[in-house]
Amino acid sequence: MPNSGFDNIFNKVKGVTKQAAEQTGRAAKAAKLKMAAMSLTTEKTGHLQTIGQRCYTLFTENQNIDGALLQAKIAEELKQIERIETKIRELETEINELQANSQHVDVTDVTAPD
Repeated sequence: MPNSGFDNIFNKVKGVTKQAAEQTGRAAKAAKLKMAAMSLTTEKTGHLQTIGQRCYTLFTENQNIDGALLQAKIAEELKQIERIETKIRELETEINELQANSQHVDVTDVTAPD
């Protein structure tokens, strides 16, 4: 059967192409998740800046920092930072899982017909 060699190559190429498409899809999803994590990190930085500003304002108003008063003024920011850090950890776990499931596409396995 002379066509069986071509069928074999075609099936291998088809398999490699499918595998490459799946790997590309995983890479695209990982990139999207990384962008989301970066966006959350930017949001976290904003909350940290707000905490710093509130701390400085409290100090300039009273020439000292009352811990209880400071904590009351920044409690919501701290909650938001905790929420963000939890979400970032979830995204990083998902990214790591995607990368661990990535398989190397070996195009050298496609051989010529006999």
